[in-house]
Amino acid sequence: MADWLSNIAAFCLIVLGLCVLASGQITHFRRITLHQQLPGTRVLRCGAMLLLASSLLLIMLNQGFVMGTVIWTLAITPSGIGVTMILCWYRHERKE
Repeated sequence: MADWLSNIAAFCLIVLGLCVLASGQITHFRRITLHQQLPGTRVLRCGAMLLLASSLLLIMLNQGFVMGTVIWTLAITPSGIGVTMILCWYRHERKE
């Protein structure tokens, strides 16, 4: 049970890290928040790398070095597709 919860938590950290990485780009940040100032692309990108590294560490601690790396690498693709779909959906639903 703890293995599944740990994998789900790591997957959520990957999705959150990719969302923060996408919002580090000026066009995506303006699409999501119209009236807020950009805190800085360096801050957002460093935060995204911290989230992605913590998800990798969590999976490696739970599954071992080799299997954790494989699972993390395979989880990047569906996470990226999910973040892309969220950004596309948010663009069409929001009235600017």
